[in-house]
Amino acid sequence: MHFRALGQRKGGFFLASRAPRASALRIFSTRSTAIQSSRMLPCAATALRCPRRACASQGLESVSNEEEASLHPKSCFSAEPVQSAMPRSDDGTASLVTSIAELHQHRAQMGSVYMGFLADRRVQYRDQLLLSGLGSIQARMQVLLRRLLACHPQAAADDVHAPQEAAAQMTSAAVRMLKETWMRINGVTFRSGEAAMRRAYIRELRDCYATLMCSGLLQSEGDVRIILSEMHSTDLIEPDASFYEALFMALWFLEEVRGSAVVAGERPAAGSPQTPEIVAGEVRQLRRSVAGDLAGHYMGHALAQPSTSSTPTADGAPTHRAVRAETWEVFFATLANAQPAPKLLDLWWKRFLDWLDEQGTAVSGKSPIDAQGEGKKAATGAPVPYQAIHAVLAWCAQSREMEKALNYFNAVNQRGVMVQAATLPHVSSPSPVADDFTEPGCLTCPSKHTAVQQLQLALLVKLMASTKSIKMDGGLRSLVVRDVQRQVSPDVLYTAPWGVINDLIAGLSVPSAMQLLRRCSCTAAAATALSRSAGREDGSDEQARDEEATAAKSSSTREIPFFVWASLLRRCCREHLQDEAESLFVFLRKKFPITSPEKRELIEIMMRMYTTMHPPDFLSTVDVFIQHVIRTPEGEPKVKPDAVLYELLIKAADTRNAAMMIFLEACAAGVTLTEELFEALMGSTQYKTVASLSRKLPHDYAASSLDAQLKIPGDADAHLRREEALRARGKPLYDSTGDAG
Repeated sequence: MHFRALGQRKGGFFLASRAPRASALRIFSTRSTAIQSSRMLPCAATALRCPRRACASQGLESVSNEEEASLHPKSCFSAEPVQSAMPRSDDGTASLVTSIAELHQHRAQMGSVYMGFLADRRVQYRDQLLLSGLGSIQARMQVLLRRLLACHPQAAADDVHAPQEAAAQMTSAAVRMLKETWMRINGVTFRSGEAAMRRAYIRELRDCYATLMCSGLLQSEGDVRIILSEMHSTDLIEPDASFYEALFMALWFLEEVRGSAVVAGERPAAGSPQTPEIVAGEVRQLRRSVAGDLAGHYMGHALAQPSTSSTPTADGAPTHRAVRAETWEVFFATLANAQPAPKLLDLWWKRFLDWLDEQGTAVSGKSPIDAQGEGKKAATGAPVPYQAIHAVLAWCAQSREMEKALNYFNAVNQRGVMVQAATLPHVSSPSPVADDFTEPGCLTCPSKHTAVQQLQLALLVKLMASTKSIKMDGGLRSLVVRDVQRQVSPDVLYTAPWGVINDLIAGLSVPSAMQLLRRCSCTAAAATALSRSAGREDGSDEQARDEEATAAKSSSTREIPFFVWASLLRRCCREHLQDEAESLFVFLRKKFPITSPEKRELIEIMMRMYTTMHPPDFLSTVDVFIQHVIRTPEGEPKVKPDAVLYELLIKAADTRNAAMMIFLEACAAGVTLTEELFEALMGSTQYKTVASLSRKLPHDYAASSLDAQLKIPGDADAHLRREEALRARGKPLYDSTGDAG
């Protein structure tokens, strides 16, 4: 009688969870168990919400509570309290179905946002942009997943009887409960005799795992291994391409990648705090190299899996593909943000091309490229997915690998480009657009399709960005400008995303960049009105022309974002255009309600301009530091001094005494001491370039015409000259300790 009352109180899932099972499929294979669970779920939920009214015996309740607490510990799904009520009507069930549909939408949106990061070069060095762009979507997904988990009777029992503790640990029990709820809401069960039901079950199971992967609930690589173990041991399936794509996006939120600044496998010395690394005024939050290593590990895991044929098998098992074209695109996007070594990227690129040649013309079924037309030039290999080459060129632009960017661009131009449907979400019929990218030379041939011009422009500007801060570019900048003028229409150029414009102005002169920004600040209608009004002859309609141009400007303008202005200021400072830089520095502080990190970025740009002058302008550097860091102008945010700003002051110091005094002020201000700060202090003198030429010669050096050209001082240290002469001849040097240098 005891077990009968307990079974009626808990329903079918209570008995199923305590029955010995070899896999999760055995629960769904029993028809009576599934029917009983579907009938008893509302009753079980009511009993769980009101345990004292449902059970007359207090002893029975305490025994069951202790039993459930020991079997189902708190997991990462219980980090936030959610309403743990089962839907009592069809409206509640419909809301859960809507939640699953929203999860699918959020997952697709996350993939679109992740691939959209390639157009913005700042994501590759600003950690906050990457985390905030994906974190907002993950927060909404976590709310929906916890809502689904709260509908499970066992999760409801834990929520009622167990204390609310924010435990951050993924457990197999929580994964099973979410999986069972997902399957029940979708109305699919596993029956060995029905092939269609089995395919639907496996398909929903893979969707559930992929959604869980990219939701951000996984906090360490151990959680990933738990899910993989659950798939192998319980579900008897292998991860597919959607699982790995979600995993690559979720790597950035694992504990091994973010949070701690300690390198994996290394322990800091006792009592020595870790020095935070500052990048563009922000403390680095991600260890991007670790993310690249994990991505390479799991991509190798995916490539090692055998893929089934595209046709279903006789027993109804669904097809299995661990790697597809979209998987390579997401993988290379992860590598672009992880900044791996050039040799490692070359190896992955070679493996990628080999995989494309093995696959031939068979690609994923989203938007395949049609066969090439007859009579056209044959490609040297299979076409390359567009986002893959976009990611590789983005890596080249960030790494300043101009030669590699040209090699990748030419290799893809000879093969052709494969465009997926997700790459062109705004195009109603992507097939004609994809046809323009199938042929060799597609990246350098003009096209009448606007979407094709946008794709070509996004790749061409990466070539331009790879020449940033490189003086001898071999004419690449002029070639890119010529191709942009020849292939891209003005309407497409002026309405391009600001990330694309930011890459383009990286290789333009400052006057050309200013003119381009002026054009881009107006939409196509305003640019057309301006050109039409400028083409009229001067006469009585001059006032009408001005009014028309003013109306066009006011009605169709788009605001230039702050980061584009900051990029233009950086260009002025790199070329040491002091007047333009100072005017733009004042303009940005008056135009934008800038925040403290943004103002700190502007201050660093200005101080770096004065520091890199020949010789450095120490007075101007100190003036900017005092006026905007030590003091704060009225109405502007306060900026705290850091090691990078003091390092620029030390580099700009005109004497060693000034450098040492600045270093002491940095220590008094509590600035974290870094290796770069000490390096700047030890080499602080504006005459160090002359000293490096004239201080080291052998002691028996005879005067010659070279002395007159170098103007070597007479009191130069003879021992240092001897060391330099020996080092130039390749002979070993011995210091006072006897060690060879």
